Amino acid sequence: MDEDQLGLRELKKQMTREAIAGAALKLTLAKGLSDVTIEEIAREAFVSPRTVSNYFSSKEEAVLAAGSIGAEQILDDCDNVQSNESPLKVLCEQLSEYARENPDQLRRASQLAQLEDTNPSLRPFRVTQQVKLVQLLSERIAVHTGTDVSTDLYPSLAASGAVSAMVTSLALWSRNNLPDDRLPTLIQDAFNILSAGYPHPPAEAAKVQTTDA
Repeated sequence: MDEDQLGLRELKKQMTREAIAGAALKLTLAKGLSDVTIEEIAREAFVSPRTVSNYFSSKEEAVLAAGSIGAEQILDDCDNVQSNESPLKVLCEQLSEYARENPDQLRRASQLAQLEDTNPSLRPFRVTQQVKLVQLLSERIAVHTGTDVSTDLYPSLAASGAVSAMVTSLALWSRNNLPDDRLPTLIQDAFNILSAGYPHPPAEAAKVQTTDA
């Protein structure tokens, strides 16, 4: 198989995966996850139930995939950046750029947090997804800082803080239905707070931020 055929095959697999995930999310939003079946997802995505099972281990995993922001690709992009800045600074810049270019995808991702309130079976899968992301980011930070993820505190703490900064920014943006252009600013502000060591904001400043939001 030549490179063109291989590329076409991978593209088709990606499109099938996205179709299944989108169908799972659409049905869950319409009727609740507990009432959605694999067979319904298959019909909505125009594939067989077996194909759904080949791509996802459960309907919960499929729903979460619909809200994926392509974190691994973002981390790969960070690795390709030639910069003397810290890994967290580079990650902040890449996430902010992604937010500017993909607000619709991030709106969909933000729906998942709201879905957890009415579909609690999603929570364990979302937590597992987040833990994997922290682990992956920890390993990247360790490489770039010359630390050891198994013996040093820094890479895991920094990764946990970075993921929390992103998740919190996304939740605040979505919960308050803020304009698209506010999300990159929220991400940058969150990373600034993280990098500064979580300084306690003055009471008046906190009031102003809440009012502006």
